[in-house]
Amino acid sequence: MSKPTIRGDCRLARERDRGKIIWPSYFDIRLPESGGRRVKKALCIENPDIEKLSEALKKLNLKFEIERDKAYPSKWWKKEGRLVVDTDMKKSALLTAIGKKLKI
Repeated sequence: MSKPTIRGDCRLARERDRGKIIWPSYFDIRLPESGGRRVKKALCIENPDIEKLSEALKKLNLKFEIERDKAYPSKWWKKEGRLVVDTDMKKSALLTAIGKKLKI
């Protein structure tokens, strides 16, 4: 019997396993959904950044890592940073919880 071969980029699989990726653009009230916003406008703010998001995650008592040198794929020229959140929550529930904490 031969060993199964691994195809594709293993790095991407490891990144997925690390946690949920959260971009500030998900919470930008000025963006349409087609521009990257992933949360209802009622839960969005103007000029979201990783500092505001990290404060919201601290309020939720979630472990996270900040990656400042990353750019949202559709805005590759703008290094807004991202957060990698270690949680078992569904991403949609996580985004809603973060949005609620941003509005407080």
